[in-house]
Amino acid sequence: MSVAELQKTIRGLSAEDRKVLAAIATRMKQRHTPARRRKLTAAMRAMDAGEKFTWDEVKQARAERRKASDG
Repeated sequence: MSVAELQKTIRGLSAEDRKVLAAIATRMKQRHTPARRRKLTAAMRAMDAGEKFTWDEVKQARAERRKASDG
């Protein structure tokens, strides 16, 4: 698919679908930033040092993060 075809397809989406697509693109772009890599490296070092979390703690943190982003 060419860029022009992709742009045409996107223009044909509803406003809500374009909003969702923009959010996905933003997340993908942020996924590869140096800041994110540093954060992941720090988390891996903490895990290697023995800092672990229970599954319930992970679920709670995710729920809190989701609630904050839905704000």
